[in-house]
Amino acid sequence: MLLILLAVLGYLAARFAVDWLARHALVVSGAEYLVLGLLLGPRATALIGETQLEALAPFFTLALGWMGAAVGFRFWLPVLTRTPGLLYRMAFIQSLFTAVLVGGFAWLYLAGAGLLSPVRAALPAAVMAAIAVASSLTGARIAAKSLGRRNLAVRQLEVAAGIDALVAVVMIAVALAIFHQPIGALVREPTPTEWLVIAMAVGLVGGWLFHLFLGDERSPDRLFIAVSGAVILTTGAANYVGMSALLPGFLLGAILVNTTRQRDLVGELVDKVDRPLYFLMLVSAGALWTPSASDVFVPVLGFLAFRLVGKVGGGFLAAKANGVAEVFGGRWGFALMGQGGLAIALGLDYLLSPTAILADMVFTAALCSVLLTDIFSARLARGVVASLPEVIALPTPAEGGG
Repeated sequence: MLLILLAVLGYLAARFAVDWLARHALVVSGAEYLVLGLLLGPRATALIGETQLEALAPFFTLALGWMGAAVGFRFWLPVLTRTPGLLYRMAFIQSLFTAVLVGGFAWLYLAGAGLLSPVRAALPAAVMAAIAVASSLTGARIAAKSLGRRNLAVRQLEVAAGIDALVAVVMIAVALAIFHQPIGALVREPTPTEWLVIAMAVGLVGGWLFHLFLGDERSPDRLFIAVSGAVILTTGAANYVGMSALLPGFLLGAILVNTTRQRDLVGELVDKVDRPLYFLMLVSAGALWTPSASDVFVPVLGFLAFRLVGKVGGGFLAAKANGVAEVFGGRWGFALMGQGGLAIALGLDYLLSPTAILADMVFTAALCSVLLTDIFSARLARGVVASLPEVIALPTPAEGGG
């Protein structure tokens, strides 16, 4: 009954509240559902208690896998191959700069303050770096819609958000593989590389099975059942072996978009289900949240500050390194400040992992960032898009543009 009520809430939010807020206030909806979950959770009214949260664990795994599939569905090869290489280079430089800056700060703080040994501090530092890298497309899309403009600047933001998602998902999968808990039932414990290969194989097999059995199916109901079955299969298998559900879900989505004959139908289905699941995940994340001002204030504040520097500084560095600083300016990184659902999914994935170290601190950093950035991310993106010319000419390959 609780899950049904949350599903109704998520559907109504996705159907009515989101579009209204986007049109009238340029606000990315989401923060209010985190607060609602916190108020309903054990830390406040306890209407959603710990027993109910434990019972919802399979739903969390499904939501994470679906979020990964939605991200993977952006990687359609015909569009990727038509995108100028310069946009990818800029996106990767910005992502890696942010990851190194935030991850380095987190590791130095945790190890330097004596909270963890240098080796153990690497896990939460890597996950915080992955969360910092993640950015949302929603703000850029709202900005483009409000301005009636879809130019190369908007495409750059789309590419950057996609690369951010890819880097973040791979980073958390690698981190959890390196620190994977031993399984006593196995004859030989797999190496971190083997755990990562296992996680990737789960996603690839799930996508292949979906493509094999779906055929020419056109019924939306049957497509929904098939996609749901593929997500449940891959995420359940990943959860069973103790790995992140996001990477297998991502690979599943990438296979779906590039192999299915019903790409438009499946894409519409993934998008429709993704939005209600996102709001359900926000409410659930708020209920799971146990903030503590005493032991997380400095790392969370540092996370927010270094992420800002990483996005803006990384964007400027990327434009400068590719010779387009005068074209894109030094402000386009501001448009990537919005965090969105992937940051919540990364934090939740880590919180539920048996490998997690200082999970509450990492989860608090993710939720605080979403709470703050959702309020003004669309306005920042709108300001960036509005400040750039409608027609942007990239340098030719001979000039270093690629």
